[in-house]
Amino acid sequence: MAVDAWVLGAPLKVLQREDHPYHETTLATLGRHELGLCRRETPTGPSCELFLDGRSIFLPGSAAPERAWFELCRELGYEPARHWDWDPALILFQQVLPALAADWHEPPLAMNAQGLPDSVLSLAGLRQTFAQAVAGLRRERLGPVGAKVAETFEWLPLRAVVFHDDAQLPLDFEGTGPCGRVSLWLGIHHDRPVIIGGQSPAPAPRRWSAEDLGNRSISEAFLQAAGLDQDPPKGYEAALHSAMERLCHWMEEPLDAYRRTYPVGISWHHGRRERLRGRTILDVRPGDPPMLILDDGTEVAIDPDPVPSYHRGGI
Repeated sequence: MAVDAWVLGAPLKVLQREDHPYHETTLATLGRHELGLCRRETPTGPSCELFLDGRSIFLPGSAAPERAWFELCRELGYEPARHWDWDPALILFQQVLPALAADWHEPPLAMNAQGLPDSVLSLAGLRQTFAQAVAGLRRERLGPVGAKVAETFEWLPLRAVVFHDDAQLPLDFEGTGPCGRVSLWLGIHHDRPVIIGGQSPAPAPRRWSAEDLGNRSISEAFLQAAGLDQDPPKGYEAALHSAMERLCHWMEEPLDAYRRTYPVGISWHHGRRERLRGRTILDVRPGDPPMLILDDGTEVAIDPDPVPSYHRGGI
């Protein structure tokens, strides 16, 4: 397992293995929870089943792990907006499963090029779909303006998908989840992403727009995030808007399928107050400004200007 990529707030500890040609089982702990991986014989051949606290959370053919795994990831601090390039499915199949089956004689599951069972929908698939859509922009040959827009998005890969769930919202017409907002986080640097927001599942007509621009224009925000020249050619902003709408339209069907793998009512997007509540300061890093390092990896800038104090009056 790549330790530097481990995003959950507790270590995975393998406890025991039972390993011989006819039966393989592995047990491990993750925080206060127990994980199990057990080989199963099926009519189509060997397979395996994953357990969490004695309950099955994945069988081959499923599109995603069961709700309990999502809840555990949230309990242990996973947040899509902070932990780029990861989602609960990728954590389970690219990190946890290889550690559990490290000494097995045969792989527990057949994996595709993304390191996932073929049936599983994940952030990796969405990132690949987005990259294919961006490659389509380059093939359109729209002149220097279109080439600049294509270059911008080539430097802004999809890094995270955040569903802004509210447990109080009514279910959608399919009964699969609330019609809540979804954000696509694009960027090469975590500290300066661009965010495109829309609805998932969305009513028609579906609308997508850039979010959290501050006082910047959309051109300035996207070029800055991509690390490109801030002096775009004439007509760039209109072409950028058009390309963004086409890219998001390309993503709508895969996003809706991905949304249906996520359980309803788990809040994946927390503001600054919720992220800092209950955290412990592990270190202070000097600098301008100084930074507090918290136990979940969050870095918080310290205001160098102290709060004024008054020597007289008041309580």
